[in-house]
Amino acid sequence: MLAHRHAAEIEAIRRDALDAPATTRREERALVMAGGSPPGWETFLAKVRGESYRVTDDDVQRLRRAGFSEDAIFELTVAAAVGVAYERLLTARRALGLDP
Repeated sequence: MLAHRHAAEIEAIRRDALDAPATTRREERALVMAGGSPPGWETFLAKVRGESYRVTDDDVQRLRRAGFSEDAIFELTVAAAVGVAYERLLTARRALGLDP
């Protein structure tokens, strides 16, 4: 757990990404937040994590054609974004000597 003035808000975002009512299973969202990918999602989630500005409607349509719902696409995209943002925050805080 982070120890700074926004720690509670950050933890609430992480908790909500995992525990809010959803169409995807909590285990799937936890896997994605930790940097993993369920089958069929690898390319899309790698793009979300590393080059989100390159995600296009075509990327989303590929997932829809593969049978994934818009809700699932949204939920796993949020999980990936929250997961990578949290990891980058931790990395930055360690680089600044703010966390061990």
